Amino acid sequence: MKIRSKLLLSTGILVLFILFCLFAVTQIQFYIIRDYAYEEDKASFTALKEEFERYYAEHEESWAGVSEAALEHSAPFLEIAMTADGDTLYRKGNLSFSGIAEGGVPLKLFWNEREIGKLYAMNERQVKTFEFRSLWYGILPNITLVSLLLTSAAALIIILLLTWTLTYPIRKIVAGIDSMKKGKPEAALPVRRKDEFGQISRALQEMYDSLTGLEKSRKQLLSDVAHELKTPLMIIQGELELAQELETPLSPAKTSSLLDEVLRLSRLVHDVLDLSKLEAGGTELRKTTENMTAMVDDLADKIQFLAEEKQIEITVQAGKENIEASVDKQRILQALYNIMTNAVHYTDSGGRVRIRIDQVRYAGQQGELVQIVVEDSGHGISEEDLPHIFNRFYRADRSRARSNGGTGLGLAIAQQNILLHQGRIDVQSQIGRGTSFTILFPATLE
Repeated sequence: MKIRSKLLLSTGILVLFILFCLFAVTQIQFYIIRDYAYEEDKASFTALKEEFERYYAEHEESWAGVSEAALEHSAPFLEIAMTADGDTLYRKGNLSFSGIAEGGVPLKLFWNEREIGKLYAMNERQVKTFEFRSLWYGILPNITLVSLLLTSAAALIIILLLTWTLTYPIRKIVAGIDSMKKGKPEAALPVRRKDEFGQISRALQEMYDSLTGLEKSRKQLLSDVAHELKTPLMIIQGELELAQELETPLSPAKTSSLLDEVLRLSRLVHDVLDLSKLEAGGTELRKTTENMTAMVDDLADKIQFLAEEKQIEITVQAGKENIEASVDKQRILQALYNIMTNAVHYTDSGGRVRIRIDQVRYAGQQGELVQIVVEDSGHGISEEDLPHIFNRFYRADRSRARSNGGTGLGLAIAQQNILLHQGRIDVQSQIGRGTSFTILFPATLE
């Protein structure tokens, strides 16, 4: 059922309900006025009742001749009816018996604790109220019909305007969704509305933007992976084709070069799979309590050979000899290794890499944090490149991309590993002065 039909049906039901309430209120009001008039003149009603009971007693417990009786207390009443054994024995007034029975106050007559009849009496106020009610009920059908016609006409106009107002944003949303399905970026949703339709539109727009971003990232990933795979594959293909054409065996140097390219491909595939798993949330931490100071010292010793080739000085400063943390050792080692080797690769010969580790506590932060700072004296990262350094395959210094043997995924993997430990990585850099990576994560994971 469409909105317009629902509104019409609802309006019709509402009109009928209002008319029913009007009828019920009128009926209740009539009985209230009738009973109030009785209470206000109760003495007259009681006197008339007692006069009928005396008449019955004085005539040897009989109603003989009561229809002609001159009753002293009947003057205040315009309508009187007295019945016994189903017969009307006394009547005064012009209303039908059913009218006086409905509009009058029923009073039971007793003699010697035995019911001898029933009396209905209506004073002037009660009669006028009854006549007004009868008049009202007489014209109520006409009022109802006219009200229904006028209300229906007004409701139809209002509903048409209302449904247009309600369905217009719905039509806009549907049109916007159709545009989204067709891949049109200019999908016009009523996002500026302040009502619920605006909230729905903004939610749809955010969902569309998110899906568009994910699709763009997917395409970019495929393009980047293809680009990264292309060069080593071309090198391998070229060397093998040349050896086949010349019909000469590969020299040890060529074999070593091809092996390097194969290892590069292997690292690239492994890093892509690892990063995809991290970003998909499919990695579970295997937490153990580790001495982070010892871990950093040991890792610095392992990359010392890289630094010695370029005569780079690596120093480690620890605030405490034993800084314990609950971590996944392999994930933390991977993150630290990627950041520390990155610092060595992008520091010129004769430079320095300084590593600091300490345990800190910040205001409003529950529990202690492990803080590891890796500073280098390299060229630094420009402000333009800084927001993108954790993107996959992004290299700030593209001229040195292949010389260091990296895959362009190291920092992205490092960031995901730290995020997995409920931490973060902050980066500060200045061209010509170097870069500082600050790693923060809780000493105890929840």
